[in-house]
Amino acid sequence: MTASPRPLLLTADTDLLDDLLGASIAAGVAVDVAAEPAACRPQWAGAPLVVLGSDVAPAVLAARLAPRAGVLLAARGSPNGALLEVSRRLGVEQVISLPDGETILLERLADSDAPIAPARAIGVVSGRGGSGASILAAALALTAAAAGPAWLVDLDPLGGGADTGMGAELTIGSRWPDLDMVSGRLSGSDLRSALPDASGVAVLAADRRSTRAPEPEAVRAVLAAAKRGGGTVVVDLPRHGGAARDEATGALDDLLVVVPAEVRAVLAAGQVLAGLAGGRVDPRLVVRTVPGGLTTEDVARALRLPLAGVFEEDPGVRVAAAVGAARDLIGVDSLARLCAGLLAGPATVRTAA
Repeated sequence: MTASPRPLLLTADTDLLDDLLGASIAAGVAVDVAAEPAACRPQWAGAPLVVLGSDVAPAVLAARLAPRAGVLLAARGSPNGALLEVSRRLGVEQVISLPDGETILLERLADSDAPIAPARAIGVVSGRGGSGASILAAALALTAAAAGPAWLVDLDPLGGGADTGMGAELTIGSRWPDLDMVSGRLSGSDLRSALPDASGVAVLAADRRSTRAPEPEAVRAVLAAAKRGGGTVVVDLPRHGGAARDEATGALDDLLVVVPAEVRAVLAAGQVLAGLAGGRVDPRLVVRTVPGGLTTEDVARALRLPLAGVFEEDPGVRVAAAVGAARDLIGVDSLARLCAGLLAGPATVRTAA
């Protein structure tokens, strides 16, 4: 297997190199090091990020290395005018003065192995208890896992735990109580490796020992780390409001509201939607069919929501959900088609007026 390219630290200044290596270690990123610009053309071209020492910037210009994106210039103290001019000619994205700019350097190094496109975050919320929103959230994550990294983040403390629904309740790994005190920047790869895996989905489950929602700072850190990993992040949201749900909805790119085709469910969903009003995304409706119930058009009209899909009643879904047979969920044709359509649909982030 070919190793992935690593960030390049290019400097002959040993003191500056010590600073850059320390930042790399703190960011948890392996790097390549070079001192001679003319001798590192392959690394210069292929590295996801180049941190160029101020001491060798003129030599890079003289070596006529090919212009590229993702070059930072690091200097101890404030750069002078001549160095800024060299940076301009090299197309440097950012000049970082150390030690003041250490936080920026850490963030850029930590992001250097992240995909160009962050993950799409999809929230799923039930318009009424028992609507099947958690089943849909699990099925969406399982479907997305076939195409790339997938996460299932459970924010409903009264839902019994997403790991149970995925058949991973006995799988070793962290749950929300283990992460509830985290804040700031997390490594997406470290977070993923700490969570239970269910058929390719990293699952962060709610705590069955408590009814308390996660801390909003932890929710912000977890979702930011997951989104930096690319792919799809599915968030199982609680119906009731709170700081954790508000934090999560601010990170979403799409929001699906699952509503059974019943009058009482429509009324309950109206209350849930009122609590979600003014968020970052415009909700879309998924109607759960009910024998003898309302039509999907009636439900959409009553709630004034665009219809994203229909969740058909199917005994196979209930059986798979009841026994935690995660893979069997997307073996149900109607649910598989629904998930594929929802994942292919457009994000619904509002644009500024």
